[in-house]
This record gives sequence, C-alpha cells and structure tokens, in this order.
Amino acid sequence: MKLFYDTCSLLDAQKEAFESGDKFYISSITINELENIKTSGTKDEETKYNARTLLHLLEIHENKYEIVLYKTNYINRVAEFDLPNTPDSKIIASAYCYFMDNDIKDGIFYTKDLACKAIAKSIGLNTSYKVTKEIEYTGFIERTSNDTELNEFYSNYIPNNINEFGLLNNQYLLIKDTTGKIIDKYRWYNNSYHQVQFQKAESKMFGKIVPKNGDHYQQIALDSLANNQITMLRGAAGSGKSYLAFGYMFSLLECGKIDKIIIFCNTVATKGSAKLGFYPGSRTEKLLDSQIGNLLESKLGDRVAVERLIDDGQLVLLPMSDIRGYDTTGMNAAIYISEAQNLDIELMRLALQRIGEDSICILDGDSNAQVDLSMYAGDNNGMRRVSQVFRGSDIYGEVTLKQIYRSKIAELAQQL
Repeated sequence: MKLFYDTCSLLDAQKEAFESGDKFYISSITINELENIKTSGTKDEETKYNARTLLHLLEIHENKYEIVLYKTNYINRVAEFDLPNTPDSKIIASAYCYFMDNDIKDGIFYTKDLACKAIAKSIGLNTSYKVTKEIEYTGFIERTSNDTELNEFYSNYIPNNINEFGLLNNQYLLIKDTTGKIIDKYRWYNNSYHQVQFQKAESKMFGKIVPKNGDHYQQIALDSLANNQITMLRGAAGSGKSYLAFGYMFSLLECGKIDKIIIFCNTVATKGSAKLGFYPGSRTEKLLDSQIGNLLESKLGDRVAVERLIDDGQLVLLPMSDIRGYDTTGMNAAIYISEAQNLDIELMRLALQRIGEDSICILDGDSNAQVDLSMYAGDNNGMRRVSQVFRGSDIYGEVTLKQIYRSKIAELAQQL
C-alpha cells in the first residue's frame, strides 16, 4: 500500500507515518507549507512546533519517504475536474499524477480534511480520512440520560460497580438529565463509584472556599484536591484554578496539616511581550517582581502579607533554575506549580522528582491557550505529558474548569 499524505494529515499523524515500515509520499507543496507554518504569525504555537518537529523528522529520516516534485502541468492534467488553483488542489494533483505515471493501483491519498477527501475521491483517488490527534482528557466524562437509563444506572451500575463508561481511576462521571442539568457526580476509584459530596475549604486568609455559583466542575476539582496526592487544574484565565489551589493549601496550612507551601517558579516572559531586562535585588525580590509576585499579591492581599509568610518560613519561592538537588522529603509541604504549561517535559520531570511522599502537589495552567515559549508547545509540553502518564494512577486527579468568573471582559477576551 502506497500512502500519499497531505500537509494536515502528516502534521497530525507524523509519529504513525515514521514508525510505519512502509515508505510514504508527500508533495513538494507540503514542504513549502511546513516552512511557512513554522514562522507564521497567525498559527498557534502548537501548530508551529509540530511543523518544526516534522521538518526535523523529514531531515533525519530521508529513507522513510519520497517527495513528489510538483510540476506546473499537473494541475493542467486534472483540468477536466475543474479543481481550484490552491495548495490543496496541487497536492491532490501531485498524488493523482504520481500514481498514474507509476501505475500504482494500491495508492491511497491520506487526509484529515473532508473537503480534500471529497475532491480527491471525485477525481478517482482512493482516499483515507482519519484524524489521529489525541482526544483531550478533561478528567471527567459527562453523560446525558433519560429516565430509563437513569434507572438502569442507579439500580444496576452503581450497586454492582459496573464501569459502563470506561472510567479511569480518579476520573469523574457527571450525570445529566435530558435538560442538560447535572444531577449527580461520582469518582471512579479502586473499581467502585464514590459519590462526590459538596466539598469546601476554609482559612483565615481566604475565608470559605466554595464552588462559585455551585459550579459542578469546581466541586469535583475540590474533591480531587481532597482525595489525591497530585491534582492538575486546567482551564482558561479566570476559571478559578489558583483560587481553589490557594484556598485549599492555606486551609491545610492553617490547621497544621502541612507545614509550608513551596512554589516552583518558571518566570517566563509573557508571549509577545517586551522583556524588561535585569531586575535588582535578591532571588526572592526578583521573583516577587515577576508574574508569580503579581499572583501572590492578588491572592494574599499585598506584598507585605507575602513577605511575612516568606519570613515565617511558611511560603517558599523556588525558581526552576535552582531546583536540581532539591528534595521535599520531611518538609510536609504543599508544592504548587503555577503556569505549568510553561514547562517542557524535562523541566516537569525534574520538578516532580523533587516531591517526597509526605508532600502534595498542585499544578495549574492552560496548555491549550497560554504557552508563552515555543519550546514548551506541542508534544514537548510537560503539562500535557503529565496528564498522559499520570491519568489513571491512584494518586492523581485532573479537572478542566469550564466557566470563567473573573469578569465579563475576561469571558469575552477568551474568544479573541
């Protein structure tokens, strides 16, 4: 079988393509498109990262594929099909002419674009349409059920712990009625259902930490914090990630269940922003002048309150640059990694390897929208890799928060 990939399908299935034992084919138009994508000002960082990675793979695995050089007469040879003069049409024409000229009858044009599939099929190409990109893991499954299905769930599935929905360990099930209202929540743990109770935390610093407007996703986030050694909170800016994390950690600190809060900081400049250069002062002063200082002051009241906690040894700020050799064993601490999307796999591995058995860990961030350096994007994103490796573990929980509460402006800004 001869597979001819268009640009999008190769970007999506590059691992599959290179690990296959068969040589595959691409058009020279695809090479041009990948070069344009990697420096594009309109593409997201993940797409640009994937393009750079793919070009590198093409460079080091020249024996795994063949480039079909696009010729100007190719589009003329398929003129009877009245194709538009676009890069997609040129790629389709490349596949068609190559298969025809070499009498390849088992050739398949591989695409993830329905329009490309329709065009390729219309001119007689065998086509395969397949999207291999991983479905995003949110930490929960939502199921809408009618009365009959609800009766089956409560009379059969729950009493007999039947995992009808394929839940992973510590994954949540949110049951909705036919109106879309969430009527029940369960955590699957050790092969049984555990109903989620209304969790709350309370501290002098934060007061009562309760889900905003009864938010079900914040409820399961608090449940995960209460039941797991490590929890990842994902979501857009203003969805409550740091509010829940700080509220929970300070409730533990104030009642003596932990002795300190340690924040691992990777102070990366915000993507697209101008860098201010050297900051004077000690390590802690420099960190407090960065985005982690802004976060702490916004959550804890002011800089004086933050500095008091640091002076008392209850709050430790540790930059990732100094993390090697650090060990939290015996510290009875809560480790907080904010903006966790700004860590690559190596940094994330190093950070998590610092955490001892007597500590908990909370990661928060948004690996889909707020990656500030290209080196942290795509398959090299540490936050994404943690999700892939840890999900299903008996110590790990993950919840993606869905609602933005900061302001109407923040909610609308998410659409930019």
